[in-house]
Amino acid sequence: MLKMKLGLVKYHILALAREPITMFLGFGLPFVILFMQSNLINEFDNALGLDILLGILITMAITVLCFNDSAYSHAYTRQIKFLRRLRMTPVKSWHYIVTGIVSRIAVLIVFVATMIAVLTVNFGMDLTDRNWLFFAVIVIMTFIMFYLIGMFIANMLKNAKMSQSLSMAVYFLFLTLGGIMFPIEIMPDFLQSIASWLPTAFSISTLQNAWTGTDIFYGHYFIAMVITTVIFGVLSVKFFKYE
Repeated sequence: MLKMKLGLVKYHILALAREPITMFLGFGLPFVILFMQSNLINEFDNALGLDILLGILITMAITVLCFNDSAYSHAYTRQIKFLRRLRMTPVKSWHYIVTGIVSRIAVLIVFVATMIAVLTVNFGMDLTDRNWLFFAVIVIMTFIMFYLIGMFIANMLKNAKMSQSLSMAVYFLFLTLGGIMFPIEIMPDFLQSIASWLPTAFSISTLQNAWTGTDIFYGHYFIAMVITTVIFGVLSVKFFKYE
């Protein structure tokens, strides 16, 4: 069984490595956006702005990893009947999901460490009084939440092709309305009410609070993130489809 689980981890890593566009969008695009805004960042020299920007860029990378890679690829493997073989093995659906999470955490941590290094060296972000372990735990929790959401969406519909389209639609919804591309504060009031309850809002706020050492229980974001993770964890296992 251990050998099978390690094989699944290897499969997930290879699936990610075979998608160079996903790698660029997930890990290259945040750096492109960062340097495009470098003049604006240097002009204002706002420490709080850097803390918020870090949460936004990490959330951007995670959503790409969980929707453009994990969810989209899983729907594709359903479509080509690749996962059908797993039914003949002792591997359970939750094994597939957990190994998918494990296989990408190391990649995500490398991205986060590189982003923090760039923000520190190029923009002078302050690294004093940071709870690194706590922040790493929140980053991983955030990734798990989005991964489970992505897996549920990839399995929710019977038609795998439609699941791919739905994954992309949800990704662009989060990107545009969830506080990544546009600040929630500048949106009309009715959109702010919607956006503040999207998982991307949970992620950005909780990551910022964990990074700055402020109360993560302020507002509804952390509790909502935990509840969302539990709900979609159950749903992603219940609705898991091999084809």
